Amino acid sequence: MIKTLLPLAALALLATAAPAAAQDTVRVPFGDLDLSTSAGAAAFDARVASEARDACVRGSRLVDSVCVRRVTREAVRQLPQSRQDDYARVRRSAPITAMVAPAWPA
Repeated sequence: MIKTLLPLAALALLATAAPAAAQDTVRVPFGDLDLSTSAGAAAFDARVASEARDACVRGSRLVDSVCVRRVTREAVRQLPQSRQDDYARVRRSAPITAMVAPAWPA
């Protein structure tokens, strides 16, 4: 059985953010992913990001970043609780990387 995430009952909220491309649902397959591993979580993130960009297009190419963040948040929220727990555990243990801008010359 293929499990598919059907997030975005909240897409109605996003209709104002991206009226031209608003869809009723966004499908993100996740049944083949092990969300308790960093590779599985990364693959899920990539799938969600791709679907979110498609759902949040305004005009011909402009992607609404607020819409993408909302879709992403909703996709994770729609996961079954055990999968959410696995995903959150992996995300908490992932190393945090930050880029620091160089200091201005004195």
